[in-house]
Amino acid sequence: MNLSGANSSPFHLDPISPFAGVKGMEQLKKEARAFLDSMAADPVAGADIPDVTLRWKQIQSEIESTGTYKHNYKELEFGSRLAWRNSNRCIGRHFWRTLQVHDARKCDSLDEAVSHLKCHVNAAFNGGKISNVITIFPQAQSSEDVPWRMANHQLVRYAGFEQAHGKVLGDPDSIDLTKYCINQGWDTKETPWTPLPWVLVESGRAHTPVDPFHDGNLSPHDIPIAHPDFPATKNLGLRWYAVPILADMALKIGGVIYPFAPFNGHYLGTEIAARNLTDPDRYNVLKPWAESCGIATKLRRGLWQDEALVRLNQALLASFDAAGVTVGDHHQIGRAFEQWCQAEERQGREVPGDWSWLTPPMSGSLTPQYHRHFTNSVITHTNYFYQPPPRVNGMTFTSKAKETHRLLATDAFPEEDVPKRCPFSSLGRTLKSFWK
Repeated sequence: MNLSGANSSPFHLDPISPFAGVKGMEQLKKEARAFLDSMAADPVAGADIPDVTLRWKQIQSEIESTGTYKHNYKELEFGSRLAWRNSNRCIGRHFWRTLQVHDARKCDSLDEAVSHLKCHVNAAFNGGKISNVITIFPQAQSSEDVPWRMANHQLVRYAGFEQAHGKVLGDPDSIDLTKYCINQGWDTKETPWTPLPWVLVESGRAHTPVDPFHDGNLSPHDIPIAHPDFPATKNLGLRWYAVPILADMALKIGGVIYPFAPFNGHYLGTEIAARNLTDPDRYNVLKPWAESCGIATKLRRGLWQDEALVRLNQALLASFDAAGVTVGDHHQIGRAFEQWCQAEERQGREVPGDWSWLTPPMSGSLTPQYHRHFTNSVITHTNYFYQPPPRVNGMTFTSKAKETHRLLATDAFPEEDVPKRCPFSSLGRTLKSFWK
């Protein structure tokens, strides 16, 4: 995934509102009213607010007496969907009305929390026909009163085990959390594809890691990846889990913050095959993959990386299809998203977007998003936001992949590949002769 989490990002949760005294209360009222008006104006959800004036009076009164307010289920349902629709970085948000909303706001024990999360994993997988699901835990009552959080980035993610000589078995992005879980007594077989246990944080206190996958009662639903035309690719043993269930973002509905609300759509193939498996600081499998496909890797200008990347993306789609699991490809989803953008424009609604996320990490210029201008304005009253990770026993777990966009290669050429002269120097002289 094209992740960026710089603290200046407009997609970070404001740490002040709505818990900043009178100013925060007024901001909360403003955002609550904006959400209520959005719901009332919706041709479907508007029917669930028979009297907008009455409901607004109830919300104002509740805010003034308690400092916050509670959503009824219909507001929770529409708000979760609207937050998805408002998410600038998601190219699958045209599915926003299909989001299934599971209400876990009364959760008050670890066993109950784990049960909710297991239900989410299974409901989302749905026998391979991936369902869009969100499970919403209790809202924050103040900046200090946060009932539930999770140290994990996703409900399913592979561990990263440090080996000798700086090598990593598994996902390098999971090293810190893996270390923590082992130090807390997690005992597991070390493989490149070992699912991490869950580290749930209740009211600021971390529970002992829970491994729901250990006994086999819950499956990560991972899928072996191989190219049907290149049998040797099977020997690499690549695989990936079926559903990306994000667990570390905050849901905000009408100013009310739900710090723990795991949600999922379905995967876009490039998220896995052009990023997770190939990024140099993740699984970094592109070269062995190329070799297993019989692609020569010595000549950079032979574009072997590009050829291998296409083969890996073909394999990912073919493998998910063979397993009967929903996955999108960047051309299909790109066209559908563009059609939705055009439909929204015909209704006089602009679709804000983050171009760097909506354009896929391969063949970008072949998709409509590459050629479209997006206004990256953020709808703040109802949306999904990054938030500071929970502090667990004095440690902070971060995803290195989303700290910043950065150049991963230290040099353009390895020392042995540095050209003796610029390959374009003669072209430059030819062009200059025309200018004279």
